[in-house]
Amino acid sequence: MKRRQKKTIILIAVLVIGAIAIFGLNKRFGFLPWGEQNSEFAQGTSSDQSDMYLNPSGATLPSSEPSASQTPQVSPSSNPVSQTPKSILQSVPFFAQAPFGEWDDILFQNACEEASVIMAMHWVAKTSVTKEQAKQEILVLTEFEYKTYGENIDISAEDTIKLFKDYYKYNNVFVRKDIGGAEIKEQLLKGNLVIVPLDGRILKNPFYTPPGPDHHMLVVIGYDGKTNEFITNDVGTRHGEKYRYGFARFEASLIDYPTGNDLPATPGQTAMIVVMPK
Repeated sequence: MKRRQKKTIILIAVLVIGAIAIFGLNKRFGFLPWGEQNSEFAQGTSSDQSDMYLNPSGATLPSSEPSASQTPQVSPSSNPVSQTPKSILQSVPFFAQAPFGEWDDILFQNACEEASVIMAMHWVAKTSVTKEQAKQEILVLTEFEYKTYGENIDISAEDTIKLFKDYYKYNNVFVRKDIGGAEIKEQLLKGNLVIVPLDGRILKNPFYTPPGPDHHMLVVIGYDGKTNEFITNDVGTRHGEKYRYGFARFEASLIDYPTGNDLPATPGQTAMIVVMPK
């Protein structure tokens, strides 16, 4: 009996010492019982799961990237970087100011204002025009000018608008001075046509007889915001239908010359005739 009691006491002592040793190592080195280690793994704190965690239901969710519903959505219209300037193009009949190539005739050489007005009025009336009709209308309108205003080769914007009001009896037009490309685009976006006087030499149109007309007038029928170009019906060439000019060059060419025979224009003075539909 004494020997058994002695063995029991020794066994208990060994267990107590072992328990004390384990407790001390755990406290010193941060060992955890298996149950707690397993619980920590379930929460995703192990090194191989650092970019995601497991929710209580077990579904995997990203820890740093927001979900699609959380990401702010910017519509194209509210993002100025993605916006494309609006483009517009009016359907306008075309003919050259010398419909049959009569460029040696001084009357047709200087008929850019008359041709532009006639073209605009066919747009207003929504009618087409043949070359023969265009030629006859230029002759009739020019004769009206001679009889009403006297013989003028170049016509300013202010005087050109009189042809709409006095000959065609059309008053849905106005002149705006000191304009640039922005004002032209504004009127086009409103659905209007724009007629502008300019220095044709600056346009550098390859179809002009060099160096080009210093006093010229044409119809602006639209613009292309993607290519940064104005779209014109340029009566100064038979190739002028929907002819394109870059914004910068076109704006630089704008100048409102005075009425008369090749009178010098005032630098920096610009104007446009705005033709509105019925």
